[in-house]
Amino acid sequence: MAALPRPAVPPLVLAGAALVALYLAVFAIVGSTAFARAPDRIALGATLDLTITATLIVWWFGVRRQVLPRWAAVVTFSWGITMARAWVPHAPLSALVAVGGALEVVTTCWLLIRIRRVVRMAWAARAEGPIGSIEAGLVAARIPARVAAIMAAELAVLGLVLTGWFRRPRPGAMAMRSTGWMTIAALIGFLVIGETAAMHLLLAMWSPLVAWIATASSVYLILWLIADAQAIRLYPVAVSDATLHVRLGVRWRAAIPLAEIASVTEIQAVPDGAVNLALFEPTVLVTLRASVLLRGLLGKTRRGDRIALTIDDPRAFIAAVAGRPRGPADRDTMTVGASHAGT
Repeated sequence: MAALPRPAVPPLVLAGAALVALYLAVFAIVGSTAFARAPDRIALGATLDLTITATLIVWWFGVRRQVLPRWAAVVTFSWGITMARAWVPHAPLSALVAVGGALEVVTTCWLLIRIRRVVRMAWAARAEGPIGSIEAGLVAARIPARVAAIMAAELAVLGLVLTGWFRRPRPGAMAMRSTGWMTIAALIGFLVIGETAAMHLLLAMWSPLVAWIATASSVYLILWLIADAQAIRLYPVAVSDATLHVRLGVRWRAAIPLAEIASVTEIQAVPDGAVNLALFEPTVLVTLRASVLLRGLLGKTRRGDRIALTIDDPRAFIAAVAGRPRGPADRDTMTVGASHAGT
C-alpha cells in the first residue's frame, strides 16, 4: 500500500517553532548553575544565538522562501540585541552595539513610515469593519497575509474593548440585537468571572504560577467576549456603496456586491447547506449568484452561496438590498419571500 504524503508544514510555523525553541534553550542555559561556572563564554554563545542564529532562522524559513519580507530579519537581529541586554548577564555587546544601534534607528524609521501607510490604508477600508480595515493596512505594509490576519484580530479586539463603550453604530446599519445575545454575553462573562475567581483560589494552593496562567487565559476570553458584543453593536450588517457588508461580531465578515445577490427572503430556520451566520434564530436568507469567500478569525475562511443572517427588521433589510425605500409594496414581497424560505 502506497504511503500517504505528509502535509507540508507552513514555513511560518517552522520559523516560529524554531525561534521559540531557541529562546527557551538560551534562557534555560542562562538561568542554570552552569552559567555561574563560565559566565563569559556562555554569555557570548547566548548573545550570538539571540542575534545571529535567530536572524538566520528567520532568513532560512521565512525570507528565503518569500513568506517573510527582508526587514523581518533586521527586526529579529535588533530584537535579539535588546533581549541580550535585558536577560543575559555579561553579554559581550560591545562588538554589536554599533551595528545594533544603527539597525534599531533604521527599524524605528521604517516602522514610522509603515505606520502611516497602515493608518492610511486602514482608513480607506474602514467600511470593512475593525478587523478588515486593520488587516488591509497591515497587508499594504507588506505584512504576510496570515500574520496580518492574526495581528488585525488582536488589535481590533483591544480597540473595541477600550473604545467601544463610547461609540455608536453608524446610521443605516441593520441592528442584530433583538435576539438577546447581548444579555446572554453579559451572563456568560459574569459566570466566567465567578468561575475564574474560584479556580484561581483552588489552583493557587497547588501552584501560584498555574493559577495566574489560568486566570490570564480567562481574562483574555472575557476581552474577546466583550469585543465580540461591541462589534455586533457597532458594526452589524450594513448596505453601502452598492455592497452588502456581512459581519458577525469579530467572528466572520464578507463584502458582497449587490449585483451578486440573487434574492433575499425571510426565514425562520437555517436551510440545509446554507452558511449559518445567525444569532440563535435567523430572519433572512441571502442567496447569491455564485459562492463568496467569508473571512473568519486568524485567517480562517469558508465559501458559500447562501447565507443565513439575523436582522431585527428583515423588511427594511430587503428594501435596502433592493436599492429602494421601504413602502407598502414591500409587505407583500416579504410575505411571498417567507413562503418560499421554508424550514
